[in-house]
Amino acid sequence: MSGKLDVRTIMTGNDGRLFINVDQQDILLAEVKEYEVKANFGNVEYKPVGDAQEYAIPDKVKFTLTFTGAVIRDDLIMEPLLRGVKEGKIPYYDFQSMTARSYDGQEQRLLLNHCVPDGDFDLMTLKAGEVITRQHTFVVNSVPEFIKSLTVK
Repeated sequence: MSGKLDVRTIMTGNDGRLFINVDQQDILLAEVKEYEVKANFGNVEYKPVGDAQEYAIPDKVKFTLTFTGAVIRDDLIMEPLLRGVKEGKIPYYDFQSMTARSYDGQEQRLLLNHCVPDGDFDLMTLKAGEVITRQHTFVVNSVPEFIKSLTVK
């Protein structure tokens, strides 16, 4: 690399997609307006006697997927969730995030398996004059895995 940024390789939100896996088939969640996949790291603090410095010892990590989508369909997430709760078991979901760089066609694909709903989970929120949306948060109960990752040539 020449040390100079090639702005053609910079991506925007238009380059991303989010898929849900249902019956071994990836289905595009075209209604999703925005999503985030995050890792939250936690450390144990340690300060030995006679040392002014406090240290951090890696202790845990939690992966989350949060997205907001327009209300278009209920069959992929909401119906299985409410049916599962009624039957006494909360379902797991598998997602795949993807970005595709238009300049050179490179893709980044990340598997997000064994996701469970976490915290407040929008069933229905209405605001006059606005598109009806839902916000969902999942804990990813597996380490996200790259299927494909980006490089710069």
